[in-house]
Amino acid sequence: MSKKIPFYLPAIDEKEKHYLEEVLSLEGDAKVALLESRFRDYIGAKYALAVSSGTSALHLAMCALDLKRGDKVVCSVNSFPNLPEVVRHFDAEPIFVDCETGSYNIDLEKLDQVLSRNKSKKLRAVIVNHMAGQTTDLERLYEIAATHNVKVIEDAGDAMGARYMGGRVGSTGADITAFCFAPHLNRNVAQGGMFVTDSEALYRRAKLFRTHAINNEKGGSFKEVDYLYDVIDIGWKYDMSELNAAFCLAQFEKLDESIARRKVIAGRYMDRLENLPHIRLPIDGGEHIFRQFIVEIDKNRDHFARELKKEGISVGLHYIPLHFMSYYKEKYGLKIFDFPNSLSIYQKVMSLPIYSSLSDEDVDYVCDIVTKVARAHI
Repeated sequence: MSKKIPFYLPAIDEKEKHYLEEVLSLEGDAKVALLESRFRDYIGAKYALAVSSGTSALHLAMCALDLKRGDKVVCSVNSFPNLPEVVRHFDAEPIFVDCETGSYNIDLEKLDQVLSRNKSKKLRAVIVNHMAGQTTDLERLYEIAATHNVKVIEDAGDAMGARYMGGRVGSTGADITAFCFAPHLNRNVAQGGMFVTDSEALYRRAKLFRTHAINNEKGGSFKEVDYLYDVIDIGWKYDMSELNAAFCLAQFEKLDESIARRKVIAGRYMDRLENLPHIRLPIDGGEHIFRQFIVEIDKNRDHFARELKKEGISVGLHYIPLHFMSYYKEKYGLKIFDFPNSLSIYQKVMSLPIYSSLSDEDVDYVCDIVTKVARAHI
């Protein structure tokens, strides 16, 4: 009888239960403030703001930049829909760029070309994601951004804890970095995100917009009541709850351990699945943290995935290109062959289960079934 290997399971132990119990008992330190402080120190950034999700962190990034109608923001077409979504909420325009075929990250040479063709005061920023935990060439990215005078927003939803040339993602030079505590396309016990920046001005704007743009700085002294406030702009309800912060804090404190375990699992996959027919393994361009383990199936990807599911193995897809989405395809007249790299990758990629609580026995089971299916695949 086949096993059931879910695509993702969070590693939960007594730490999560202890922190949650402290919140429910109204004991211990405030978990939101503690998470922000520890996250800031870990990343090596000046400011960290806990928010309700990775998407809200990206949306607050647009608020902090004071994005306006008609402004333009560039992103990879090989991204989760929240990237262009946060741009469109301002009636601003996303501009899509094709991805690389190796790392699946944004193609920086094509980015440079797109920015050169769109020179305008309305061109405001580039949002760059780090696919599956493999960072893009940030040195080159920052050089391109400086040349074209645009801000850099890094979507580090897959790259929490990743390093680039010795520094952690979030402290290497981006104007704003958005993190997510819930893996993409997976249910998680708690939702949460983090807005990170070295700019005091951007931090203060994001903090203001995080909770309805309410300003109550005049209240709270010993001689004054603390319930007076003012609303100075249009904000959002993006603050993180203490319960979510408790769970996220416990998960964050195990981050390095989790990354180390995922690297072990990735190494086991690499050893067991090397040289199999029909399968191309991921390329580790350096300091890959394997938030996902993406393989390419040379033909009949969906059939391959169905055969794995018959054996109890759940798989994922990262990502369906944005120009396939009805909204963007219809609004901007995008054609299926406009981004050939993303099209080619989409037809092949599939993500295998990889998470810290996955046992060696289960990893070997996945490898056994992938090997079986690959050898029978037509």
